[in-house]
Amino acid sequence: MNEVLLGAGEAARRLGVSPATIQRWVSAGLLTATRTHGGHRRIPLSEIQRFLAATKPVPATSNLEKWIGPLLAGDLQALRALMIAARQKSGHWSSVVEDIAAAIAEIGRRWEIGTCHIFEEHAASETLRRVAASCSAELQCGPGAPSAVLLTVAGDRHTLGLSLAELVVVETGWKPLWLGDGPPPHELDLLIEKRRPSLLVVAASAATPQKVISRYQAALEKAAGRRKIALVFAGDGSWSKSKIGQRVHNFLELERTLTQCKTASV
Repeated sequence: MNEVLLGAGEAARRLGVSPATIQRWVSAGLLTATRTHGGHRRIPLSEIQRFLAATKPVPATSNLEKWIGPLLAGDLQALRALMIAARQKSGHWSSVVEDIAAAIAEIGRRWEIGTCHIFEEHAASETLRRVAASCSAELQCGPGAPSAVLLTVAGDRHTLGLSLAELVVVETGWKPLWLGDGPPPHELDLLIEKRRPSLLVVAASAATPQKVISRYQAALEKAAGRRKIALVFAGDGSWSKSKIGQRVHNFLELERTLTQCKTASV
């Protein structure tokens, strides 16, 4: 049975957006399209159905809504108060930032489908970055705490996840050294030599090509392996299986892994 194919206009009508938005989503890889012999884009009906299912609105009663309001408004004080209250209630930053990360993902989804403006998405990210940094600065590391460098794959500027990870890093007894966008591969040895960390927490986003991640991972493993430094790979990027590093997929896993690494470093 042949797949039903829709033009950009019909796809736009079914999704409730403009044809220009359909073209933008296809270019960004959010929608899969084929081309006719004449070069015109056609979107499979099954792809429209998949997109609709994946972009169901989150119910207003969702736990995410309490975070989304102050994030979109850029309300630093309200977000900080919520974060501190949630931390006191849960007893762990890992569970708090897991919820916040889900709220940020939901804001990104709303932007993708056109129900959130880009300035709101930017305000949310910057507000969270600033509040997370202020909360992290107030946490105290014990005397002689081992140091952990936080960085992304070189060229990957998606550092918001690292801002949240820093709260977990400090709470589990590590002294963080924030780098953000990581150095080029040839400088990793120098970084380790000068800073002498006990741990590298490295994040990669899904936007970073797999080949770039693989090359950087190889350089990381080589540099860390020489000095027996622990490695943690985080984020949504396509990390390969590692013989010396540990892969974490969320902040709860990060907390467990950092606790284990801390015990091993003592």
